[in-house]
Amino acid sequence: MNLKKHTLPGTVLPIAAFVALMFALLGSCVNPDLFIPRAVQGMLDLTKWSFSGPVPAAMDGEWEFYPGRLLDPGFFSGAEVSEGDASAIPVAGGSGGIASAGANPWFIEMPDSGVWSSLKVDGKPLSPYGCATWRLRFVLPPGSGDAAIRIPEIFSASRVFLDGELAFSAGVPAATKEDTVPWYRTGVVRIDSTPGVHELVIQAANFGERRGGINRSLWIGSVMSVQTSYIRSLAMDLIVFGSLLTIGIYHLFLFGIRRKDRSPLWFGIFCIIIAARSLLYGERFAFDLFGGVPWEVFNRLDHLTFYIGIPVFSAYIMHIFDRDISRIAMNAYQILGLAFALMLFFPPTVFNVTVVWYELITGVYVLYLLFIILRALFRRREGALTTMIGIFIFLCFGINEILFNMGMINTFNSLSIGLVLFLFAQSVLIAMRFSKAFDESEHLGRSLLNLNESLRRFIPQEFFMLLKREEVAEIRLGDQVEKNMTIMFSDIRRFTLLAEQLGAAKTFEFLNDYFGRIGDVIRANGGFIDKYLGDGFIALFPVSPDAALKTAIGIQRVVTEFNAARAAESLPPIEVGIGLNYGPLILGTVGEEHRMDTTVIADSVNLCSRLEGLCKHYGKGIIVPFEFLDLLEDPAAYHWRYLGLIRVQGRKKPVETVHIYDGLEDETYAMFDSSKTKFEEALHAYRNGDYEAAMHSFRALAVETPDDPAVFTFITQIHRLMTSGLVDEWDGIDTPAK
Repeated sequence: MNLKKHTLPGTVLPIAAFVALMFALLGSCVNPDLFIPRAVQGMLDLTKWSFSGPVPAAMDGEWEFYPGRLLDPGFFSGAEVSEGDASAIPVAGGSGGIASAGANPWFIEMPDSGVWSSLKVDGKPLSPYGCATWRLRFVLPPGSGDAAIRIPEIFSASRVFLDGELAFSAGVPAATKEDTVPWYRTGVVRIDSTPGVHELVIQAANFGERRGGINRSLWIGSVMSVQTSYIRSLAMDLIVFGSLLTIGIYHLFLFGIRRKDRSPLWFGIFCIIIAARSLLYGERFAFDLFGGVPWEVFNRLDHLTFYIGIPVFSAYIMHIFDRDISRIAMNAYQILGLAFALMLFFPPTVFNVTVVWYELITGVYVLYLLFIILRALFRRREGALTTMIGIFIFLCFGINEILFNMGMINTFNSLSIGLVLFLFAQSVLIAMRFSKAFDESEHLGRSLLNLNESLRRFIPQEFFMLLKREEVAEIRLGDQVEKNMTIMFSDIRRFTLLAEQLGAAKTFEFLNDYFGRIGDVIRANGGFIDKYLGDGFIALFPVSPDAALKTAIGIQRVVTEFNAARAAESLPPIEVGIGLNYGPLILGTVGEEHRMDTTVIADSVNLCSRLEGLCKHYGKGIIVPFEFLDLLEDPAAYHWRYLGLIRVQGRKKPVETVHIYDGLEDETYAMFDSSKTKFEEALHAYRNGDYEAAMHSFRALAVETPDDPAVFTFITQIHRLMTSGLVDEWDGIDTPAK
């Protein structure tokens, strides 16, 4: 099979990887003279920042930080704040309560130290559970116009005050777990653009997550730039969700179409899991969409997607690189994922801590998966190159994300784009596998079709129809059906002598030429050949007996034409005997498990064979039972002569027979037809016991029709009776000599 068209990863994906790299590095050309504001000692000077630009400014730098306290903006009114030492900062959850006026803050770097559990007091990290307050003063320049601040997620309940007024809230932060209502929100708040100093105070409390505080930058700029940034981020989350959901559902449909390959199943499930997870991160759109759902439910769903996401992706990798991955390692990791998922039945303070261990295990396992993919690439496994290109694209966008967050390049958060492109690369891989499987299926289908067509040459289509089967593969040993049909048995006279004269090759050439001529005649009248028997055949006619008789006459005419062609080549003519009979028969399959054949079982088949054998005694043509004429629509339309009762081998009951000579060459037809009356008169005398008169009449016919075998058959029979003294014992039934 030609596989050259499976070259998508060799063309499209390298181009996509190159574009991704260029995109990731495009923003590295940052103007070194660009002013980047930074907070110092809790003060952010924005007087040199242009609010008319398209990009907002990150409010990073040194912020005032008050751990263990929820301080209202009024607390800072008229208070002189100066940097204090670490010993003045109580550990969260301590007994210090709310600080009094004049308490010293700790100036921390935002957002690097925004999560307070990363801070230490006397060498000990602060507890992730508790509350805290951040404060930043910033100076707006004249002419800044309408300004706004973009608020990120804050763990895990928060309030934001601008110039003493509540501007934003997510949940209810409190000093105790019982009073805290956790919730996640992001958003944009407008600020008074009056030139001068403004105050931003943030309260946060956390008693459920393993970290509390702020881990992302706040952004300030014109309303247009901040809203654009927020909408772009939200739109990107929704695009990621929609894209991954679509890819996931699509691959589930692919699996439904072709269940043999489970890689689309696991990949589809993984995409749907990541799609759901994308709504729980970033702008946390799920919290806005399903506002009535408790925070604990979202928190558990967040962890659940992590616990099952990587094991599902591992199952996908196993089906792609099944010869390279260790099933023991994969099963062990999946069992661990299930075990850690059971921790979700415990409170958040438990599973938010145990997830750290699972993250470490996952990190090791991801490295193992990378090793598997690299080894598969080295071994030139199908799909390894595509997977590595997808990983390369994802890493490019990941580097861009890191550099952007560090302020080293001027692009935007693009990790979600890298994730989509990575998964797109995997979908391309699955599409290639599906396409290859489809091509192989088409190839096998064509081969099977050719095989079926070839087998139909051995097993006729009509046989399938009678057994109510459509394909060879559907036929089972013992399938059978009982029907009333007309059976035709035909044989070439003196074929053994002819075959000896022709030789092996010429004999087969002769037979194929002969059968090729009569096959169309049989099919044209609704019959089919059940079996070839050397120089003879058995044909069946599910339709009327007239169709079978017309076929037999047509065969005799074909033989006449065939003999004319042989005479032109100075070859001797052939004679064909045909027997017809109508009756019940059973068609079916016989044999054993490894070898079976079709067959026809019936007494009528045996009788048909014996009738054909009578042709060598009574003349070439067609011999049928006398009762067969009653089945014809118009028996008078055919030319025949009566042969009387004949005893055939294998049957106790004699058969009353007639000889039909339609279709024979003109001379033979004229001979039989012109002598019919005299022949039947002689036969009548013979049947009535007037042997002398019968012998006289048959001998006269022998002179007139010396080529009529029936005349000499009856002369021989009469002579045997007269000379053997069995005249009085004869029962009127003829038994032709063998």
